[in-house]
Amino acid sequence: MCRTKARTEARLTAHLRTFTACCGAAYAGSMSTPGPPLGAHTRAATIVMEASNEPGWGMFVWLAVTTDVRGAELCALRWDDVDFDLGALTVRSATGLRRVPLDAQTITLLRAYLAHCAAQAAILGIERHPAAYVFSTTPDGGTAPSPDEFAGRYTRMCAGLGWAADLDRPPHCPTTDLVAAGVDVRVFLWRLQRGLSRIQRRPRA
Repeated sequence: MCRTKARTEARLTAHLRTFTACCGAAYAGSMSTPGPPLGAHTRAATIVMEASNEPGWGMFVWLAVTTDVRGAELCALRWDDVDFDLGALTVRSATGLRRVPLDAQTITLLRAYLAHCAAQAAILGIERHPAAYVFSTTPDGGTAPSPDEFAGRYTRMCAGLGWAADLDRPPHCPTTDLVAAGVDVRVFLWRLQRGLSRIQRRPRA
């Protein structure tokens, strides 16, 4: 029992160190001076910051806005499909596979989110699924999210902001333009940290 607890604590410490390092890199990358807001991109920035109130949902919407990957394809995305070294996603669809390049800031955020997911599972004493989905709604990552549920959530969120919107047609813009239009990556990461803090404060069985 003591050895199991020690291994769990060691895994948690390692995941938290990775998460902290990713946050530091993203903070540094967010300190460059942005250009002026770019009109229509302001709406995308507002949507992303609203979604970031929940870490997994915020990362999902970030990718929906900054890439050409459709909502259903993001729901099917597994961590094995994320190439952190080359900075790309392997997207699976009915027509086959395609590679989607990612910018350095998005890769850093994905690293931080992966560390967040791993730390969350360690805190709860749960083993991660070996082929975990990126946006699974379960701590082990073994269950794919429902595309219909995510599409409905996106529509409701945007309606709450005063806009009619469809997840299959989100406002697309590059990461640099999101930052220029008002997305604060430091806030995004702080919300990831806050999510872990809430989990750590839960009483353990």
